[in-house]
Amino acid sequence: MPIFGPTGRHPMPGETPSIFSRDFILLFCMSLCNNSYMAVYYCFEQWLEGVGVAAGWRGALLSSLFVMVLLCRPLASFTLLKRSKLVPLGGAILLSSSIMLAYPFLAGGPHFVGVVAAMRALQGVALAIYSTCVTAVLVSCIPKGQSARGFALFSLTLLLPYSVIPAFGEHLLPLVGGEPYLFAWTSLLGIPALCMLIPLAPRLRVPEIPAAGSGSMTGRDVLHAVTHSGLACIYLACMTFSIMTWLAILFMKGLCTLTGTQAQHFFMTYTITMILIRLFGSHMFDTLPRYRIVPLCALGLAVSMAGMAWLPTWTFIPLCALYGVCLGVLYPLLASTIYDRSTDATRSLNSNVMMLTFDASGMLGPLIGGAVIQMGFDYKGVFVAAACIVSMSGAFMLLDRLRLALEERRRDA
Repeated sequence: MPIFGPTGRHPMPGETPSIFSRDFILLFCMSLCNNSYMAVYYCFEQWLEGVGVAAGWRGALLSSLFVMVLLCRPLASFTLLKRSKLVPLGGAILLSSSIMLAYPFLAGGPHFVGVVAAMRALQGVALAIYSTCVTAVLVSCIPKGQSARGFALFSLTLLLPYSVIPAFGEHLLPLVGGEPYLFAWTSLLGIPALCMLIPLAPRLRVPEIPAAGSGSMTGRDVLHAVTHSGLACIYLACMTFSIMTWLAILFMKGLCTLTGTQAQHFFMTYTITMILIRLFGSHMFDTLPRYRIVPLCALGLAVSMAGMAWLPTWTFIPLCALYGVCLGVLYPLLASTIYDRSTDATRSLNSNVMMLTFDASGMLGPLIGGAVIQMGFDYKGVFVAAACIVSMSGAFMLLDRLRLALEERRRDA
């Protein structure tokens, strides 16, 4: 398979394949555009508070998008991996853009919460289709032996929007007329995303799993691959660390109103830190001892979450940097663990199960945050909860190491 896509060159014998294939770069740029739809929701919770939505309902509305992703991704994974992903991916981009455009036309009244919930649910369906297609194609673009680096670099597609959108959004909000109009302007990023589908079309038309009747996997094979992967603890580590990230992203602006800090400083500091780490240190990720580094990173994230809530304001920027360092290392190590412990036949499926854990965290995180606020613990309580939850991520990684050691002893006995 050409390393630089159908129009590029093959690597010479003995030459290490470049991770920067044409299709990898196109997927990267397209994901930048689409992830901006998620990044702009950094102010969603505060907007809902401003229009008088109760804390419990705010958590439910934040969660509703990911409930639909969680429900739709298994079906999308099983269906789309067998078929062309070109039309579903284009439809998902169009649907998300249309929903973003609809926010300025929302009217208040008794049906406001229901309408917003329906819009969030539809966008969740679009996100399930989009992320399933992109993840399936991405794993086929990463050369063997560069999995941690590939996931580290591709994760910049999520980091860059969270660096740029909140910082510029805070300045744009008074100019565009409020949060609904900021959401609407973001929909324009769907235009370049759709344009990138044209050169990606040849790869998107190729199914990841052959069609039935050609020696393909059956539904039973898919279920067996997921349930017998031996990755349960890693999936739980992914879910708990991701719950922490959603609590930080969605409730940071609320915390800053209590502590006197600036939410845009959090987003800019941690994302710039992560970008620097992944750009200049990604080549080292595949050599790091994962079972030592991941628990240390989880501990660092717990310290940063609790510290932002309770330590003096002068520690806010250093804690944001600590958050960026730890998160920048932890995610690619978890993702590459799943990649490396999967077979060629199950790699796309297991990668989508990993994405399923992130969907579950997107559903659980807002519900946890809303419940904590509803119980009277305010935004500081939300970040203490985040610190406790991310500590569990490191514990699950240690538990997986213990499980592997016990299995090895049984084999040697």
